[in-house]
Amino acid sequence: MWSIFLLFLLFIPTEVFSMEVFQYTDESGTVHFTNVPTDPRYRRLQGMQNKSLYTGKDHRQKLYRYIEKEATDQGMEPALIKAVVRAESDFNSYAVSSVGALGLMQLMPATAADLRLTDPFDPEENIRGGIRYLRYLLGTFENDLVLALAAYHAGLGNVQKYGRIPPIEETQNYVDRVLRFYQFYLSKAPRSSSVFKGDRSPGERVYTNRPKQYPTLSLSEFKE
Repeated sequence: MWSIFLLFLLFIPTEVFSMEVFQYTDESGTVHFTNVPTDPRYRRLQGMQNKSLYTGKDHRQKLYRYIEKEATDQGMEPALIKAVVRAESDFNSYAVSSVGALGLMQLMPATAADLRLTDPFDPEENIRGGIRYLRYLLGTFENDLVLALAAYHAGLGNVQKYGRIPPIEETQNYVDRVLRFYQFYLSKAPRSSSVFKGDRSPGERVYTNRPKQYPTLSLSEFKE
């Protein structure tokens, strides 16, 4: 079992910012990240082996292509992942929030540890982990996207406590923002010519031409 320890200055005024990040792994296997290295064991994080693939003026298009591939491989809707990344980090691989969330999909250190990420600032690794986590939340809330997004932002426990979006203005605004971005990216995505059906709960049948919106449902092609 290993864990991640994070130390960041919290007085930076912007919610998401970019900085130099330093890292070391201690004797117990705990991975430490900081922007204020006070121990000689810290080294500037160099492990972002895929970072160079996602730089330059067309970096967002490169990220789009990777998101489309990874989301498809995991049975998720690419437009949704693009929307989450845009809302979380605006496609900044080095983004760190004032509460310590990391990378493109702004994974908290404990979540990154649970997902076994070795470098949360690596674009591909962060996206893979973030998709896995969002898929888990969708399964937990039986494909209720609103609750899954609220849990992604405010934490699983908060949503389970209230049984709805928590009464946190920032979370409510976040869910609304992601859904608006989601509709935007859906409008740009090709639609399937086939319609699929599946049962979400007794008496509730879903029909869709976007089966990846329902990654945990068993869908079959609908034929009249």
